[in-house]
Amino acid sequence: MKKIDNITGELKKKVLEFLYCDEIYNAILIELIQNHTENLGELYINDIGEEITEILHIKNDGNSDLTNFSYTSKEGLKNIACKIEELNYSKVLLAGKLEDVNSLLKILGCEKSITPNIFYKLDIQKYKKISMKFQSKIRLANLYSEDLAKVKQFTVGFFEAETEGEVQAITNTEKILTKMKTGVYLLEYKNNPIGMARFIGKTNNFAEITSVYIDEAFRNKGLGKELIAHMIELAIEEQKTPVLATSVSNIAAMKTYESMGFEKQGEYAFEFLE
Repeated sequence: MKKIDNITGELKKKVLEFLYCDEIYNAILIELIQNHTENLGELYINDIGEEITEILHIKNDGNSDLTNFSYTSKEGLKNIACKIEELNYSKVLLAGKLEDVNSLLKILGCEKSITPNIFYKLDIQKYKKISMKFQSKIRLANLYSEDLAKVKQFTVGFFEAETEGEVQAITNTEKILTKMKTGVYLLEYKNNPIGMARFIGKTNNFAEITSVYIDEAFRNKGLGKELIAHMIELAIEEQKTPVLATSVSNIAAMKTYESMGFEKQGEYAFEFLE
């Protein structure tokens, strides 16, 4: 696979055409290529003639080297596995459809039991039938110290970081500010920020919601549901359908999402390569 250091206009078009074949699962990479090529990370492709056959994308998220991939054949998946082995990063987090991650792990000789995530897409008509009464407001976090401190605090809670090293890695000011510049939303209850969420990927048709977090002191008050509803409204305003993922072990989140009109699309996985 060849590394792409400079995406020309023609190549960008070809890559996006390939990724849009599975738009709902490629939202993160699609947005990076459409809007943020200056912060893309590492991109590798294979092509035959004018047709792209596989893509591997790696980007450090502050805690790991997040790795997304797409392919069109079993041979293509083997090519992706070879490139991952060649790069030999120390903390690779594979992300993709459960069956694809399982297949890739098998090729890499690392078969394991994976606790999957459920990938959801909102049925907007179902959502519109729900009556919501808000006791909270949502706003974009600004780049000043008070909001920066809150986003750092919520990020530690979201990732359940425990050691000093883990906390430092995920609260690096430069990396947090990068996320804030692309849009972190704070949920305010009685004029105090008590939670956050953000969009991790926007395509022509979808907006993926992530980093959904409510401070422990304010849970079980319906505020998590309100946070999701606020994010849904923001996506709908942009004429995009919200999507999101959560672990099958997070029963409370699954019940909340499904009660709001989200429908299961498939099983997704985030799994470290060890």
